[in-house]
Amino acid sequence: MVPSKRFKPVQRVAESQEQKAAKAFGQSQRTMQDQEARLEVLKRYHEEYLQRFQETSKMGMSVAQLHEYRAFLAKLEAAIKAQEKIVLASQQNRTSQKEQWQQKHMRSQVLDKVVARYANEERKSMESREQKEMDERSQRGQDKG
Repeated sequence: MVPSKRFKPVQRVAESQEQKAAKAFGQSQRTMQDQEARLEVLKRYHEEYLQRFQETSKMGMSVAQLHEYRAFLAKLEAAIKAQEKIVLASQQNRTSQKEQWQQKHMRSQVLDKVVARYANEERKSMESREQKEMDERSQRGQDKG
C-alpha cells in the first residue's frame, strides 16, 4: 500500500479529534461567557441593593432592618466571591480547551501536509514511470522501423 493511503486513516482520526477538541473549546467558551454574565448580574444587583440600603438608611431604619440589610449584603458579597471563583475556573478550563484544540489542529495540519507530500511524490513517480514507458515504446518503434 502506498504511503499516502496508509496515512489516510490516521489523518481521519486526527481530524475527528480536532473537531471534538474544537467543540469542547466552543462549549468552554460559552460556559465561561455564561458564568461571567452571571457574575455581572450579581454585581449589578449588589450595587442596586447597596444604593437602596443607603437611601433607606438616610430616612431612618430600625436596628432589625439594618441587620437584615447588612446580612443580605454579606450574602450577596459571598455569592459574588463564589461566582468569581467559578468564573476563574471556567476561564482556566477555556484556556486548557483552547490549547488542546490548537495541539489537535497542528497535528491535523501536519498530517495533511504529510499525506499531500506523499501523494505528490507518488504522482511524480507515476508520471516518471509513464514517461519512461512511453520513451521505451517510442524507442522500440524506431528500432523496428
